[in-house]
Formats: sequence, C-alpha cells, structure tokens
Amino acid sequence: MNSREEILRRVRDGLLDLPEDERRVPMRRSAGRHAIVDPTERAEVLERFIDRLREHGSLVRTVDVAGLPAAVADVLYGMSVQTVLAAVEPGPAWLDHWAGAPGHQVVHSGSDSVESGDAVVRDAVAGDASTGSLALDVDGGPAVSESVPQVCVVRADRVFVSLPEALDHLDQRRPLIWLGGPGDAELARQLVVLLVE
Repeated sequence: MNSREEILRRVRDGLLDLPEDERRVPMRRSAGRHAIVDPTERAEVLERFIDRLREHGSLVRTVDVAGLPAAVADVLYGMSVQTVLAAVEPGPAWLDHWAGAPGHQVVHSGSDSVESGDAVVRDAVAGDASTGSLALDVDGGPAVSESVPQVCVVRADRVFVSLPEALDHLDQRRPLIWLGGPGDAELARQLVVLLVE
C-alpha cells in the first residue's frame, strides 16, 4: 500500500464514525460564481438550454406560471394519455386541470413499475444549459424509462450555465439522476420540457 492509499484508508475509516448527514461536505466547484442576474445573459442561457434540448430530439415549450396547467394538459392530451405517474402525492397542482377530466388518473410514485402509467410528469430540480440535461429527484420518484414519455417542468431560475454551477446550487446529499444530454438520445426523444419563465 502506497502513501496515497494509506491516507485514503484513514479518511474512509474516520468517516465511518460520523453520522450519515455529516459524511459529505459541500464543495463549491465554480470558484464562487453566482447565479446570473443580467437579463440579457439569462436569456442567452435559457436559449442555449432550449437549443441543446432540441438538438437531442426533445420537445420544448416556454410557458408562464399562469399558463402551466393548460400547457401540461395540452401536452398530455396530445399524447392521448389516460394515466400519469407523478413523483409526489397528491401530485403537482399544475396537473389538476388535466386530472379533472373524465377518465384521467394520476398514479403516485408508490407504484413499483413505470409501466403502470402512460406518461411520467415530474418537476426538475435543475437544468444544465451546456448539455441540455435535467436533474431529477430520485427519492420517491417513478423510474425513468425509454418506453414511457417523460414530461418535465423546470423553472427558468433553476437553469444554470454549466453542470458545475448547477451542482453548486443543489444539496450534495440529495439523490439525483440526470436526464437528457448527448448520452441519452433515446430518452431525449421521449422528453417534453415545459420551461416556466
């Protein structure tokens, strides 16, 4: 065992005595760069994010907060969806407009299989404009599957210039998966993103 391996072993052994929530130390990766506040720069970041998503085959719509329930309903009607899997219970309020129609059902993520819904609707916790990928909560959320359309709502203020900046704004202890980007071509084609400005 060399000196590097010995140091790493000692660090690992030391971490075993800490409570689970103290084992991870948040690190800033972007040299303290703060979120963009200049409206022109913000618009450019959002445009880049939309372009990247579309390059990978995803559909993107920009909506305002008031128009979000109708936009979600339009997307689901366009997919002829009858049953939606939602990551949270009782489901986001913006699903209520669609769910109020006869024959429509929202199944919550207690389901073991993603196949029990015609589509998955979720709220993204962050977006990376450099790759066109989205960070999704793993806890309690339905599985991501190439065979089921994914409808993701992401707020404009959660879209960041780069992956390091996005990670800086997320809880390092929160289990996440990343959806989209150049490595997820099949998933990207099943993805509809509603960007809320």
